[in-house]
Amino acid sequence: MRVLQLISSAGHYGAESVVLNLSTHLNRIGATSTVGVFNNAHLPNLEIAEDAKSCGLEVEVIPCSGRIDWKTVQTLRTIIKRRKIDVLHTHGYKAHAYGYLAVKSPKLPERRSAQPSSCALVATCHGYHSRMQQGSARYRQKVYSATELTLLRRFDRVVSVSSKLADFLRHSKVSSAKVMVITNGIDLDGFASATPSPDLQERKAGKLAIGIVSRLIEQKGHSELFEATKSMILRHPNTIVFVVGDGPLRQVLETQVHELDIASNVVFTGKRDDMAGVYAALDVSVLPSHNEGMPMSILEALAANRAVVASNVGSIAEVIHNEKTGLLMEPKDVVGLRDALERLISSRDLRESLGANGAALVREHFSADYMATQYLSTYEGATC
Repeated sequence: MRVLQLISSAGHYGAESVVLNLSTHLNRIGATSTVGVFNNAHLPNLEIAEDAKSCGLEVEVIPCSGRIDWKTVQTLRTIIKRRKIDVLHTHGYKAHAYGYLAVKSPKLPERRSAQPSSCALVATCHGYHSRMQQGSARYRQKVYSATELTLLRRFDRVVSVSSKLADFLRHSKVSSAKVMVITNGIDLDGFASATPSPDLQERKAGKLAIGIVSRLIEQKGHSELFEATKSMILRHPNTIVFVVGDGPLRQVLETQVHELDIASNVVFTGKRDDMAGVYAALDVSVLPSHNEGMPMSILEALAANRAVVASNVGSIAEVIHNEKTGLLMEPKDVVGLRDALERLISSRDLRESLGANGAALVREHFSADYMATQYLSTYEGATC
């Protein structure tokens, strides 16, 4: 089985981690997986290509000069033919569109006519738009545009990372026979046995550490976390918050921290490539998102035996079982977030119990090996 994983990337985030974990573990079970990355003229980011190479994976960098670049379609067809690809697996809107044109479209514009590929076409839908969960028909066109839904209906298989997202796809007339649910999986090696990153351990200096690992964007709930921190440290001054990641709101969030007068308790670490060591330095991991799919950061925190506080949005409740594998709170509920964090800060026994239960759940249902096995079965079903 020869698979081309296709993605348009803005950096190394959740979907990129899934692509790398999936590709690596597919190779271990007998399916050759190549990572295809768009080199977008308007927003070039080839970080995932470099990361894939460092993992020993084959990589194809695909130039793309605009929204509809027929040369890109032709390049994809050439790669598929040269590598004898059996399955083109697309991740995200742009990859879905170009994948469909390369595999299913009858021809390119006449001056560059070419035959479409005969390989199978599989898509993964990784997450939610903030308005998707409202269920309003008028927003669905904004969430999954009519064009994207039309394309997905023509794919051989459409994979959702959660049952809620799968329900949405079926409700949007993607054939139930084509829709599969495969949850994200992580490479468990090293998380449970990692030692704290030395610089974070030094900054921690005996304090209790709360950490949020995510892009610095509005939907992740950093602002509410800082508001909760303001009142929390009045009763628990021996607390430090590590903000791990980067993004467009960094300056805004740093300003908020100073305005709330909590700068001495909050550390912006920037983006890290030592995540096992990061989680090992934390006592509590938090993700107060406004909307989510299946966050990789929660799976990683649980794999590291860390207690988690997270918003009850998207598919988070499928892995954070309240009071058993973590604590759930409602999105934008600052008081609820503060209370949940204070419970964990105040009770080592509760932290350890939730962390152990979460780690057991991840080992059983959210490993990269398990994910790769499910995808391979899906590929086989799509090609038969």
